[in-house]
Amino acid sequence: MGSLPTVVGVDGSAAALDAVRWAVLDAHLHMSDLVLVSAMSLPKALTGVGVLPEPVVEQSNSEIGRILDEAAAIAASENATVDTKTVSSENSAVATLLDLSTTSRMVVIATRGLGGAEQRSLGSIGFAVTTHARCPVTVVRGWSGDGVDHSSHPVVVGVDGTTASAAAVELAFEEADVRSAPLTAVHSWSDADLSIGFPIRGLEWPENRPAAAGQLAHMLGPQTVRYPTVPVRTVVVKDRPVQALLDHAQGAQLLVIGSHGRGGYGEMMLGSTSRSLLARAHCPVTVVPSPGRRLARITGNGTGYLDGSLGHVEQFGDRSGS
Repeated sequence: MGSLPTVVGVDGSAAALDAVRWAVLDAHLHMSDLVLVSAMSLPKALTGVGVLPEPVVEQSNSEIGRILDEAAAIAASENATVDTKTVSSENSAVATLLDLSTTSRMVVIATRGLGGAEQRSLGSIGFAVTTHARCPVTVVRGWSGDGVDHSSHPVVVGVDGTTASAAAVELAFEEADVRSAPLTAVHSWSDADLSIGFPIRGLEWPENRPAAAGQLAHMLGPQTVRYPTVPVRTVVVKDRPVQALLDHAQGAQLLVIGSHGRGGYGEMMLGSTSRSLLARAHCPVTVVPSPGRRLARITGNGTGYLDGSLGHVEQFGDRSGS
């Protein structure tokens, strides 16, 4: 299939299996392979000699195998034509997924897995991966795919004029195109809440709204030419971008955002707007890394995950697609 795979992290939790279901759809739409990844880093230092007892290692390997088998069965039941592989790693989940992000088109993770019960916040693994990954990362919460009409549920993208949001716009158009879905582009004129404090002359919204709408049209221009069949709805609001994006994401099948906004710089940590959306959005959220971070990724043939450095790799030959 495609040269770069869709990678999904699994840990045996129900949330991770929802992420698998979304990743199968993503791989099918983009004609890419699917790579199921499970990592279990064992604390060798606890033994004092740096070597774990063989039964502990065997139990760990058995548990990883069970987790991957369950995820592979889910993937096959969702779409048996997607070419599926499994990767088991003795490294940490964060290190494994970040390594794979250099040769992947997408990394997919659940909001929180076995490490946390609260689904309304982003776990430590999710925060680290979305902050440092070299490819886009989709965070999935409670997604089963049942009843999703791709032609009516839009893809929503946040647009703020930064290079990070330009990359998000490009990906959002691509996702809308492969889904035959409409696109809603949301642009907030100000990141601040302008209802607080005294009115400032020259910042009156009615006078500035036409310019903001024109700026949004300019930012979307190259992609509307590239994807002429994607229906585009533009939304321009005065302020509070998080609330505007959450409002429009309620009926969306996907929300696409940049890793940071107008207050950030190329290699900064995940921006406050992105963090809020990841914690509060009800639909899957794709975080697109800054161009500077993506430049560092390896863009070879996309088979870096088969070099043996991450552990055992198994090919499910009976699930190969056309």
